[in-house]
Amino acid sequence: MSASACVVEHVVLFKVKPETPSDKVQALLDGVHGLRELDGVLDLTLAPVLNLWPAHISWAAGFTHVLHGRFKDKASLHAYNISSAHVSVVQNRVYPIINDILILDWEASSSPPVDEDFGVIRTVLLKLKEGVTAEEIKAVLGTFNSYLNIFPCAGQVSAGSNFSPAKAQGFNYGYLARFKRVKEREELRADSHHAALMENKVNPHVESFILVDSLKES
Repeated sequence: MSASACVVEHVVLFKVKPETPSDKVQALLDGVHGLRELDGVLDLTLAPVLNLWPAHISWAAGFTHVLHGRFKDKASLHAYNISSAHVSVVQNRVYPIINDILILDWEASSSPPVDEDFGVIRTVLLKLKEGVTAEEIKAVLGTFNSYLNIFPCAGQVSAGSNFSPAKAQGFNYGYLARFKRVKEREELRADSHHAALMENKVNPHVESFILVDSLKES
């Protein structure tokens, strides 16, 4: 990975307990978004998972909220994780209202600028099959990272190998894409070329996956 490819993607999925009062959920959102001011945080957003069509429900695996953070580098992510502000949010606003959490971190294959002109984030977590070769993994990640050149509806994309296995529940690769609106996300879903890429280049190597879409929260 080149010296410029140091941006880190940080994805956290939460299962908020269904009986949680709305003010407690809002306190979680506010607490996380208050961490945007920490050094090294390039972007940070937490939002409910969208359920716009039936497959969304099963593909989300019961997760209700998704956090996406982008950091300058691994050192910035580490500083964020151990900061007193982050620890306080996790202990006082996260763990009391959730019954499951999943965390994935990866280095972006390039260092795109943070683009504020987007409204939807798609996040996919992959658990690849045992025995998948290095070349096959490279092809899977290359397929995702090629989206910008193939699908005009896709905004920024990023895919990589997880380097934080402790709370990843066996998921070892992550991918995300940003779209300006739900309309562009739906264009990708309906694109026959996209379906063929998934069927031929990605799905044969995947044991399981989680897919969540979310609207950017201001």
